Amino acid sequence: LWFPRLHSDRILRRQPLSYPFAVTAHAKNTDRLLCVNQEAQSAGLERGMSLSDAHALCPRLRSKPHHPQADDAFLGGLSRWARRYCPWVARDGVDGLLMDITGSAHLFGGEEAMLNDLGRRLAQSRLNARWGLADTRGAAWALAHYRPGIAAIGHTQSALDPLPVAALRIAPQEDVTLQRLGIKTIGQLIQLPRATLGQRFGASVLMRLDQALGHHGETFSPDP
Repeated sequence: LWFPRLHSDRILRRQPLSYPFAVTAHAKNTDRLLCVNQEAQSAGLERGMSLSDAHALCPRLRSKPHHPQADDAFLGGLSRWARRYCPWVARDGVDGLLMDITGSAHLFGGEEAMLNDLGRRLAQSRLNARWGLADTRGAAWALAHYRPGIAAIGHTQSALDPLPVAALRIAPQEDVTLQRLGIKTIGQLIQLPRATLGQRFGASVLMRLDQALGHHGETFSPDP
């Protein structure tokens, strides 16, 4: 599960606004937009923009400073709530959850029915959420962030092939290097000779690819 607007949703779910809204954080010697709501995005505002530039572009913008402790507590609450669907739930960074639904989906009528119920409840709580379901943690993360949906059992690679290489959770500089070489999708990366992958792009890229495809194990411990 990925909550792309967790920072702003936490505030706006109890204080709904029809105005452009952003959560700000201090970075590079100025206040910058960390998270924006749909109205702000529609007005042309985006993450990383300085607050002064954002106000110049959208004078109606309202904002509040980032409160990381409150966001962390909120995500912890979501983690506990998600245990209604499965016992194995863990936080994934500052805006996501990992859920191992093995053996649990049938209790809700199957995977699709479970996700529909989960999505409905989150929407009723005014939370934006995107999810990915796959055989591996890496593939599920990729789908949640780049093409929400379900990868059929045994079809992980075909689900990953059209996604950008950034979906492998590689470092930004590794993504830039691959893009400059014309390797834009995971499918293109897979087509390269495996023997040269690690030499040309580093061991971390190969590891991330193997994790997503299930060739390299990746586990997680549930939140206490």
